[in-house]
Amino acid sequence: MQVPLDRANALFVDEDFDGALAQYNAAVAAEPDSGEALAKRAACNLKLGRHRAAASDAAAAVALQPSARAHRWAGLAHFALQEWTAARSAFAAALLLSGGGGEAGGGAAELRRWVRKADAELAEAAAGVGSGATTSGASDPAPNPAAPPASAVAAEKPTAAAPPPPDVSKVRHEWYQTQSHVVVSVLARNVPPDAAAVSFADAAADVAIELGPDAGTYRLALSLFARVRPDGCSFRVMPAKLELKLEKLVPGKWERLEGDGTGGATAFNTAAASDTAPRTVYSGSRRDWDAIDREVTRAEEEEKPEGEEALNKLFQQIYGNASEETRRAMNKSFQTSGGTVLSTNWSEVKEKDYEKERTAPDGQEWKKWG
Repeated sequence: MQVPLDRANALFVDEDFDGALAQYNAAVAAEPDSGEALAKRAACNLKLGRHRAAASDAAAAVALQPSARAHRWAGLAHFALQEWTAARSAFAAALLLSGGGGEAGGGAAELRRWVRKADAELAEAAAGVGSGATTSGASDPAPNPAAPPASAVAAEKPTAAAPPPPDVSKVRHEWYQTQSHVVVSVLARNVPPDAAAVSFADAAADVAIELGPDAGTYRLALSLFARVRPDGCSFRVMPAKLELKLEKLVPGKWERLEGDGTGGATAFNTAAASDTAPRTVYSGSRRDWDAIDREVTRAEEEEKPEGEEALNKLFQQIYGNASEETRRAMNKSFQTSGGTVLSTNWSEVKEKDYEKERTAPDGQEWKKWG
């Protein structure tokens, strides 16, 4: 399994996510019980906008090998799917498993921000619920003696109901890009395949979705930043969205999605994004998450940890500001001594064998397993 997994990781770093996904598929097929391969495939699916697949892979990874990273991928996938409760639970689990460290791919501070973002979305959703609704955990109302038996009411209910069409005013779109393609997701749920019409031109893409007689028609006319190959473009209808995949005429990075078709492509990771525009979690978000980030950062700076938490924070600061040799010394001394020694002097640590020198507590002895 390690060969396709190594190839997949290399392709992922090079931002060839389609190629990486093929290798992750091979790694999972070779070893279906590998939590590592499933978690990394979840991350790749997130990059490709395959949020439902990412959520499924992350859940499987958590079941096999629980980790903060796998929970984080699950949270990001559920958040993109607007499943706020599941997202919050996943981020909270990642925060718990991270133990305040950086294993989750961004550390406890980032996970706290995601928890707050999920809380904000849940609060907004709760605010839109009518006064007659009840929240989970509320006490049940007293039974009405004049009401018909519950079994009779259940019998009158239809066995299944067609999902309601999306509200055209709430349909939005988001996009991401790779070296060779631009992927646009129109976030409309439960769209019949024959209700979508999509056309591509050299520097344009048009979408029309019939949402039903009562909902109307959603239209999206994109004038693209640069030219694409119309014969290399495609679309597919999925349960939660309609996805457009546009093949770039000239590979490289676009500055934005829309323009007059004359934009040029640049190499990835060469131009820094503007620091002036507020960041959003997804296209169309009305929240200034930078303000929330600043508030969380300020609150964390004002916190005064005590006891073991304060000691861990001190070690993290030392490690974070240390040189490569100092980090190597800290890692080797701590791991080979069984957690009894933490040294920052590499010239001393590199010659020392802590495994031979360490002693067990009274009445116990060290043993090697495996």
